[in-house]
Amino acid sequence: MVSNALVQTRIDPDIRDRATAVLQNMGLTVSDAVRILLTRTANEGSLPLELVGSTEAHDAWFRAKVLQALEDTRPDSEDADAEARGC
Repeated sequence: MVSNALVQTRIDPDIRDRATAVLQNMGLTVSDAVRILLTRTANEGSLPLELVGSTEAHDAWFRAKVLQALEDTRPDSEDADAEARGC
């Protein structure tokens, strides 16, 4: 059996209502939209690019990810170890 986690958020009621109307026209619920967003974020390791909004924002995100990787203090992995893990 698949278990479900409850996700709650606070948002302006007007925004919720307007988003609900748009999503209903697409045949989706707010829960569907949140599920899609979280699934893509988890699978892609970042916000879906179409949500980033601009080249500048994407560049800033990418630079932050590169800096994060450069500052990573974990020891390097050998190629064989990475291949064994499917990386």
